[in-house]
Amino acid sequence: MSQPKHIAIIGAGIAGAACAAALTHAGHTVSLFEKSRGAGGRMSTRRGDGWQCDHGAQYFRARDSLFQAEVAQWEHAGVVAAWEGRIVMHGATTEPSPDAHLKRYVGIPAMTAPARYAARLANLLTSHTIDRMVRSDSGWQLSCAETGILPTRFDDVIVATPAPQAAPYWPRLLPIWLRWRAKPKCCPAGP
Repeated sequence: MSQPKHIAIIGAGIAGAACAAALTHAGHTVSLFEKSRGAGGRMSTRRGDGWQCDHGAQYFRARDSLFQAEVAQWEHAGVVAAWEGRIVMHGATTEPSPDAHLKRYVGIPAMTAPARYAARLANLLTSHTIDRMVRSDSGWQLSCAETGILPTRFDDVIVATPAPQAAPYWPRLLPIWLRWRAKPKCCPAGP
């Protein structure tokens, strides 16, 4: 393993949370920033007095064998279960989807459960809207809309948000990425 790093991940949806889990298991320190009150992203749950509803993703399927293995771990941990709901499309004349045979899964007790489970080992910072990233010789520094510039420096930053939410970062980052891409890379010899 390379030297452990302190990595910031912006977005605690399922992609950001899964990335945080993998990096934490690899020995890195991860700070996971989320603008809302909890992990979940598009696998979202809303609550009120005496009610709860999942909105966003109604269910998900596991097509890839690696993702199927991850879902099996989630099932064992009790954060997902197979969903046997009946899907009906009124007036539909389309063919069934090619993955219609795959199991459908939902988060238990709420759709946010898999992301919360994946994020559990990271330092999850909710209600933190990251609005700016600054690169210096000592690493990345983030600015939060709610609290201003954060004192922590990060070795790397991963943006795990939908493209429209990530777009504000690119004007400042594109010149850095182009300089990085232009530098010769040293790669160890392969087998």
